[in-house]
Amino acid sequence: MKWCTIDKEFINYLKGFEPKIPDVNYGVTKLKPFFNPLFKVGNLVYVSQVTSPKPRHSLLKDDIDFIKLFVGTNLIGVVNLNYMFPVPSHLITEIEYSNIDMFKQFQSEKEKNSYIVLLKREMKEIKNKNIDRAAENLYQRKCTFPNDRVSKRCLEFKELEKYSINYEI
Repeated sequence: MKWCTIDKEFINYLKGFEPKIPDVNYGVTKLKPFFNPLFKVGNLVYVSQVTSPKPRHSLLKDDIDFIKLFVGTNLIGVVNLNYMFPVPSHLITEIEYSNIDMFKQFQSEKEKNSYIVLLKREMKEIKNKNIDRAAENLYQRKCTFPNDRVSKRCLEFKELEKYSINYEI
């Protein structure tokens, strides 16, 4: 798993069909990276994001589409897999900790180091929780049982795949 950004024009294109696609334009002092690959479908790579913890998240239980990330007992973020979506692989730009300045401006070296520590902690939890496996299971569930309770919370993955392929054409 790696942190990445997605081509902004592609995100805006997909948002035209599905407004729940996450925003990416937060200004130069903010960065909300995606992580990938959850899994691949042809030339498309499924991605997701970590959301900052909110008070309501402490009341929710982990589910196939909602996963809490902890360091010890401290909730550091959540992953809403129901909002994962496909991206043509060449529209993904990998983020390295060594070049993070290219994607976000920091006020100090201390702020930059703190942000990198947070990203590393989140990635460790993403890997420990096998989120890639959970994502693939959710995808299969949505395709097999599109009208069940969990599937109805998800984006329309197959439709987004068609839009993603058409973007290439």
